[in-house]
Amino acid sequence: MRDSIKELDKEFVKKLQDGYNRREHIMREIMAAGKREIVSLGFTSLCRFPIYEVDFGWGKPIWVSSAARDMMNLVSLNDTADGKGIEAWVCVKEEDMAKFECDEEILASIASKSS
Repeated sequence: MRDSIKELDKEFVKKLQDGYNRREHIMREIMAAGKREIVSLGFTSLCRFPIYEVDFGWGKPIWVSSAARDMMNLVSLNDTADGKGIEAWVCVKEEDMAKFECDEEILASIASKSS
């Protein structure tokens, strides 16, 4: 506790102030972005979880998926069964998906696509 209190010096306060200024800048950027067309996405991942190793008595699964995939603006990432890739389940409005499917950066990073 004493050591922590000793660290509360001018330098520490300066770092806090700098952080606050950065936060203010980020908030201004977010507010400006809100005036443009933006779709916020949530991300979740089960990558590197041993979901393909689970055996409930029927043997290991050949494919794993979540039962419910209808949460809008959510991207769910899972390892592929062979462990050499990642499946991305993207749940967005149809008009947003049309834009997503045409994005050149995304297209350059995928092996295949399906609906």
